Amino acid sequence: METIHQKNIEALKVLIESGKAGELLTSSNPKVFLYKSGGGNHLYLIEIGLKKYLARVNFYFLKNEWRVKEHEYQTLKMIEDLGIAPRAYYLDAGDGLFGQQLIIVEFVEGKTVGQITDAHVVHLATVLKKLHTNIPFEKSGDAFPPNDELPYTCDIFEEFANGEDKQIEKYRDLESIENVFEPYTRIVNALGDWFHSLTCFNDCHAFCLCHSDLKKENVLETPDGNIFLIDWEYSGSDIRETDIGRLFAGCDFTKEQQELFLSHYFTEPVDTKTLGRIMSVKTVLDFFRIIEDYIILKRKDWDAEAMLRELLAFEKQLDEIVG
Repeated sequence: METIHQKNIEALKVLIESGKAGELLTSSNPKVFLYKSGGGNHLYLIEIGLKKYLARVNFYFLKNEWRVKEHEYQTLKMIEDLGIAPRAYYLDAGDGLFGQQLIIVEFVEGKTVGQITDAHVVHLATVLKKLHTNIPFEKSGDAFPPNDELPYTCDIFEEFANGEDKQIEKYRDLESIENVFEPYTRIVNALGDWFHSLTCFNDCHAFCLCHSDLKKENVLETPDGNIFLIDWEYSGSDIRETDIGRLFAGCDFTKEQQELFLSHYFTEPVDTKTLGRIMSVKTVLDFFRIIEDYIILKRKDWDAEAMLRELLAFEKQLDEIVG
């Protein structure tokens, strides 16, 4: 039986041979290979002569309804002159050979970062400042142009707490997971109460393009030491502090690395309200990263006792923050 990957590879070859993907992506003898599969995408490496491209095909149909590939394509076109992300060359809206949306982008040689070094921190400060200062918006939102109404409300807690993959009860098949149900739910409620009581997000009026999914897996380092940000499906207009908070949590910055980043990103000492916004976002994501590490992204081997220890340690830290 023909697999989904075989079907997609043949469809990509037909697309390229037909010339429908544009002059740059036209060849009578393209080479197409499965590169990676996961995270809602099938990735295929395309070789046309000495040039390499990456096809990002939706993994499940709900992503078609979200129109994430159209959004990602639009974002990459918007920032293509900044030199911080792969260039986008083709968008398939999902009504062609694949039945799924896809984009074809530049293939960037490199690997995602593992251990974050101080050099990475400094480089990321430069990359994010370039992103945040070059494309301003008057409002926040996922669409371009954004249409959310002012005053601004930071909804990062709802984004994660209401996510289907963050509902702990759906993972009942994992051994001994019932031991974390009650503390996980208890901490979610306490975290939400604290976050919704914050006043530091009042009076936000400066918005910019944000990546909105900053984590190690989406930071690519090239052999010559450059940094590219990949996977722009969830980008949107927001306050810069949300992106910085996501970066601190998603790349597991140490306290010293956070200070190093801030000293290179900001030209003046960070004011209390700005720092409060950044660290509030980081606190929310530090909690939800626990379920990502053990269950969703599986950065760590499943261990109910280890997860429980991390939850209780976070609860203690949250108690100290709340006072």
